[in-house]
Amino acid sequence: MEQQTAISEQLAFIQSGSTPFEVLSACRVGDGILVFTDEQKEAYRQLAKQNALSLAYFVPASGSGSRMFEFLYEFVQYPNAENAQQAARFFSRLSEFALFRKLPLALRTAYQDGTLQLETLIEYLLGEEKLNYGKTPKGLIPFHVHEPFVLNPFQEHLIQASNLNFDNCQFHFTIQQEFEAAFEQAIQELEALTAQTYAVSYSTQDTATDAFVFKQDGSLLYNEKGEALRRPAGHGTLLQNLQAIAAEYILVKNIDNVQHFTQQEASNQNWEFLLGLQLELRAQLKSFVASNDFAALCAWNQQFGLFEQAWLLQQADQNWHALLNRPFRICGMVRNDGQPGGGPFFVEKEGVKSKQIVEKSQLTHLPNASKLLLKSTHFNPVLMVLSPCDLNGKTHDLQHFKDAQACFVVEKNHGGEKVKFVEQPGLWNGAMANWNTLFVELPSAIFSPVKSVIDLLENAHLANKAE
Repeated sequence: MEQQTAISEQLAFIQSGSTPFEVLSACRVGDGILVFTDEQKEAYRQLAKQNALSLAYFVPASGSGSRMFEFLYEFVQYPNAENAQQAARFFSRLSEFALFRKLPLALRTAYQDGTLQLETLIEYLLGEEKLNYGKTPKGLIPFHVHEPFVLNPFQEHLIQASNLNFDNCQFHFTIQQEFEAAFEQAIQELEALTAQTYAVSYSTQDTATDAFVFKQDGSLLYNEKGEALRRPAGHGTLLQNLQAIAAEYILVKNIDNVQHFTQQEASNQNWEFLLGLQLELRAQLKSFVASNDFAALCAWNQQFGLFEQAWLLQQADQNWHALLNRPFRICGMVRNDGQPGGGPFFVEKEGVKSKQIVEKSQLTHLPNASKLLLKSTHFNPVLMVLSPCDLNGKTHDLQHFKDAQACFVVEKNHGGEKVKFVEQPGLWNGAMANWNTLFVELPSAIFSPVKSVIDLLENAHLANKAE
């Protein structure tokens, strides 16, 4: 019965679509995005260091490396001038990549001698009986060289976060179940290397959250066993994984946004800054509730812009204490230099204006999409400090604060047939739609994502190459 209900609800959503919201404008510095001076940042860093915190580090790490090597797959199957140029660049600088150290001696020698064929290299990197990097989680692919060691981003995240020097820090990664042994091995290797132990836990995307797949006529698609075909319903399903973490403060970062060990300082300083800011602001909100001082809250809000001021003033006779007790997130945003993805926008839904992270796919249907994107200056959050608790430290049920209607209808090709399924509200999109949210500008140096293996040639991923 439960399954039939889920099928009916998902089909109805595909047929009717989500409840629309109006995207009003892009958040910009001085209008939705806060900027702090170096002196202010340092004060917040010191505040974070002075407090013994219940702290967790949450990194979604289940995505595969297929996109990193997409140009190599295309070069083999459908060669053209663009992917041939990318493949040539990759091949010409092969010895500079950390993964070069993982090749057998015979291949490394052949490369140095100039006798290694590109096709032979690609087969070894991507072949299922070889390194199989196309299907290996990105977190396990070699990123950086620390002579004489090679580290993957999973290990690098542990090293970087451990250097924050908070005593009670735990690490949680979402992974693919079949690669758990490989992650365990990576931890053991790192612990042997650093003579430290790491409090690491894992979870997987619950298959019970997988979406049903529908044909164009609305009928279910079945597999060869006669079972209804299902697909993972996006990273918004990880909200329940986040919920299971027992910590008052959670630091969130993507697996591929990690810098070389020699360049970790800027990232860690900004973690401390955002954490101290979260501590200070929660303390201020708690004081407004304790003193029942709505006027002081409104004066404070004019400085920080946590809520739309006109709307907040209307809450004087409402239960505004509950408003302050919602989950709280501070999102560190960097200037958008052309990376794919969404960004921070003001939206209005059911008469309430709020700050949200909106994906480009949510904008495309809007008549003013081009204008909105043209005026957008900042990218999706690159660091987030979350407090999933109320002001007294009691953990919320995070499902109560998501916009259940902010799902995505995804259309794919399956066996030559167009099919559709529903993805859950994105983890930092609709899944956190009703959190209290602040956007803060951070320096671009802390954002060094690896979408293609070629990105590992950027300075952020090389030893002592900071600009």
